[in-house]
Amino acid sequence: MAVAAGGAVAAPLGPGDLPAVFQCLQSALSHDPSTQKQAEAALRELETRPGFCSCLAEILASKDADHSARWLAAVHFKNSCNKYWRSRLPGSLSEEEKAHLRGRLLDLVEQQDQQIAVQIAVVFSKVARFDFPRAWPSLLSDLLAKLQGGNQLVQRRVYLVLHHILKELASKRLAADQRNFEQVTALLLEPTWQQWAADTQAVGAALPGALEAPLQAAQQLLVTFERWLLQLKALRRMVIFGFPSDARSLAQVPAVGQVAPPLLATLQQFSAARAARSAAAQRNQVQAMLDRAILKLLKTLRQIQEAHPWSFFHCGALIPCLEFCCGQVLEWHGGAGGGSVAVPPQFVMQSLLFIYGVQKCTSYRGSASSLSLSSGARSQIEQLKGLAGEVAPALAAFWSAPRLQAFTAAVVERLLPLTDKELEEWEDSPEAFHHELENVAWEESLRGCAENTYLALFESHREAVAPVVVQLLKSASDACPPGAAAQLAAAAQQQQQQQQQQQQQNGAAGGGGGLVQGIPAQVLAKEAAYQAVAAGAYELHDYVDFTGFLHSSLLPEMADRARAARPLRRRAIKLLSHWTARLKKDDRPAVYRALVAALAEEGDAAMQLAAVGTLRALVDDWEFDEAQFLEFVAPTFQQLAALLSCAAEFDSQLAAFSLLDLVVDRLADGVKPYAPGLLALLPSVWQQAEGQSLLRIQVLVTLQRLVHALGAESPATYPLVLPVLKLCTDPSQPDELNLLEDGLQLWLVALRHAPTPHPGLLGELFPHLVAAMAKSTEHIAVGMKIALSCVLLGRGEFLAAHGGGLVQILCGFIGNVKDRGMLALLPVMDAVVQCFPSEGPQLLAPALQCLLADLLAGRESGLVAAAALGVYARVLLHNGPAFLQLFQAAAPHVQPPADAPPAADPASRLLLSLVDLWLDKFDSIGQPAARKLSALALCVLLTAPLPALLDRLELLVTHITSVWFEVEGSDLAGSLPLSYELLSAARDVDDAGAVVPSEEAEGECGRRKALVDSDPVANLRLSAFAKQQLEVAAGAHGGALSGALNAMDGSLAGQLKAMLDSVQ
Repeated sequence: MAVAAGGAVAAPLGPGDLPAVFQCLQSALSHDPSTQKQAEAALRELETRPGFCSCLAEILASKDADHSARWLAAVHFKNSCNKYWRSRLPGSLSEEEKAHLRGRLLDLVEQQDQQIAVQIAVVFSKVARFDFPRAWPSLLSDLLAKLQGGNQLVQRRVYLVLHHILKELASKRLAADQRNFEQVTALLLEPTWQQWAADTQAVGAALPGALEAPLQAAQQLLVTFERWLLQLKALRRMVIFGFPSDARSLAQVPAVGQVAPPLLATLQQFSAARAARSAAAQRNQVQAMLDRAILKLLKTLRQIQEAHPWSFFHCGALIPCLEFCCGQVLEWHGGAGGGSVAVPPQFVMQSLLFIYGVQKCTSYRGSASSLSLSSGARSQIEQLKGLAGEVAPALAAFWSAPRLQAFTAAVVERLLPLTDKELEEWEDSPEAFHHELENVAWEESLRGCAENTYLALFESHREAVAPVVVQLLKSASDACPPGAAAQLAAAAQQQQQQQQQQQQQNGAAGGGGGLVQGIPAQVLAKEAAYQAVAAGAYELHDYVDFTGFLHSSLLPEMADRARAARPLRRRAIKLLSHWTARLKKDDRPAVYRALVAALAEEGDAAMQLAAVGTLRALVDDWEFDEAQFLEFVAPTFQQLAALLSCAAEFDSQLAAFSLLDLVVDRLADGVKPYAPGLLALLPSVWQQAEGQSLLRIQVLVTLQRLVHALGAESPATYPLVLPVLKLCTDPSQPDELNLLEDGLQLWLVALRHAPTPHPGLLGELFPHLVAAMAKSTEHIAVGMKIALSCVLLGRGEFLAAHGGGLVQILCGFIGNVKDRGMLALLPVMDAVVQCFPSEGPQLLAPALQCLLADLLAGRESGLVAAAALGVYARVLLHNGPAFLQLFQAAAPHVQPPADAPPAADPASRLLLSLVDLWLDKFDSIGQPAARKLSALALCVLLTAPLPALLDRLELLVTHITSVWFEVEGSDLAGSLPLSYELLSAARDVDDAGAVVPSEEAEGECGRRKALVDSDPVANLRLSAFAKQQLEVAAGAHGGALSGALNAMDGSLAGQLKAMLDSVQ
């Protein structure tokens, strides 16, 4: 049964192979590992053979077969259909087998086992995605036909299949697929709706009795309920995705009016039935199913409102839904302190999300951002304003001042306080407690939903909500003055003991009193009020005297070390991060002191991490004053080091080190006194971060800042920096993808600031750069800047050891990268020739030949060609014989262009081709200093013993005299100083994401200045140099030069004479 060897097509599986396939499935379920592995390998081979899926379908149809094997067959059936239904992989299904499976699938719908039924439904959905409607147009009508019988199992399974098909088809976003889904909706909506309505009546009638009845009596209702839920899921997808959103089209969706009001009525009916259930009745499957139904109805109504806001409003469902959701929030009595929970938290979350969606709905606000504007855009906008004008009064009437006050109070007093479970988690695992509160998606937590809904209402009704929040803060502060937490806890403990004694005397169970995990309820209420003030900081700007609040409440709360005051202390710390804009400069030292003290709270990572977050907000603030913070730098670093050493969670380490990095960044040069301590801390952080790329990247960034701040003193970092660089710049290390970029940036910063050459920065690391550049062009910009810095720093010793590697990089990139990459290569070549006029051209000969072939073939843009000609100009100016030798060496390897001028030998033909290109692109050279370099080089070119050059004398003289006029011969010449630092071309390709601006590093600037000072381009006068080279050219060309000069245009000859006469 193995796949045929030698590439032959394997024989298809047939009915006779069913026992063998079934045996493989059973063996794959064996508890013997070796048997299991052999069976799995056999199944992997079988899945590529024709007929495998058909065999699995037959096994699934055999209801008497082993259940576990049938379930495994269902899983393989699903995976194989998904993988091979539309695929070019070996084993892809033929059209004949697909047709057979499409017919067989309909026979597999009736499955007793729920797990197998789900797998079959998923297969239907995958096949429908590929084949409906083109290859399987009758799919939906065939499924609807199966609903006509009285078999309830078949009906449930059909609706399960329809649910998965609709889910799959709704996920297709192409316009044609969306139109197809609209047609599906037109076919299925009405029958599904009619059946759902009938089942709703049946469920509603039987529900009150079933909630009280034993489980056996409610089995029929559970079956109907399951079918009802599947129908609801199908209806939701059809209503939401089966019609264009009226937020975009402004066209009413009749289906919303048909569906939404009954959905709401059903929600109200089910909620009333749940509330009427007697407290003595035990929770059973009917109540669990009822809770699922209420939750699904809430989600469905919320998503319909999001998709079709106008239809939802005009059908009369919006305000009643708001009424229901608001009631759910107001009736909820969970939270700190216990109490009976009348409404599950999930209901309240969905209710809050509905209210939030209505408040944030851009359509109701009259925003045209969601419209699909057409040629009649003006009329659409007018229609939108009219619709928004209808909704606004209704929402304003709903959100009356008393309702807003009650809702805000309910949110703050019932939903925001810390719960018993959260306080227990804080006690057991402070880090996990902090991250669960801070990092969980707000839509997935009750407190997050409450806070964001509160903010949405605050933004829309600031005048009504702000006084309520202020009053809640005042009441909570009066009930729990600063420093009173310990006394309140003691009093509550005493009261609790008295109650327990009385209850013991009366024979009753003890209660919890006014403490939650040892925290007084007044403290938790005040903590919730602080959270409301923090979240609404922007809206409360004019309602809270923050300076007075800081001194009277926040600073005393932050200084209270009592255990009972911990929630208040933490919340006061976090509140400050929201009010940094109102924090006065004179108050910052007191706040820094309190936060550093909180950082030292050993054993309470939640408090420390809250302080980390607030310190980050203050240090990152625009008003941050480095001088004010200096006295707190050392203790901050010390406490962050302690936190890093004991933190168990990666997120904690990342937050702490992120603050450390930010402080280093903001202090800039002021961090120098603290460098020894940081250098002692960072090695342990680096070691602990093994396998944690994000944290190691933060370490690399901090090292860049530290090296930059130390400048000439940066060699003090080498004991740490060099081993780190050796690891990070190695393209073969496992974490190369994450660390290489930042490692190269750190290397560049270290090179630029290095006062003297160091073997660890040059010789030991440069082979890594060669390997990295050979592997990818991703880091070409920073790589070439590193190469340039290596040349400037290492000079002859570096080139002697690594010149071959540098040329390998250049040859690998020339002609294979785009303009930006080419422009990064050229400054390196320029610097090598300028630093080493004798050895440089010979070393770069392979790269210069590659570049010559690229230019003459016309493969580079005018911008690159103009810049590349500057490299040849540099060679010609510094070493004329080497320039001519270049063409002699290139002649056997470089093909001249088809229109190359005739010449006596191939080398001369190449040279003249380059000269013609040079003269043609001369005006593309934009930088004045680069134009002067080319003009000086053309002067040297006149001395070459090549008679054909005299045929181009007029063009040569034209360019030379035009540059002379620009830099010497006009009244404006000299008014703008020329930048002779040709290496500045490298800055045009700097990485925008560089952490520190190290281009002006003292060490590199000094080396560049020395290079510029020795540059003949900066020191030579063009007129004098031209006159000198013309005299040399006269000796080379004899009378032919004089004849060519005399034959020039008169005006050009006059310009040449003026230039030569200007020489003193």
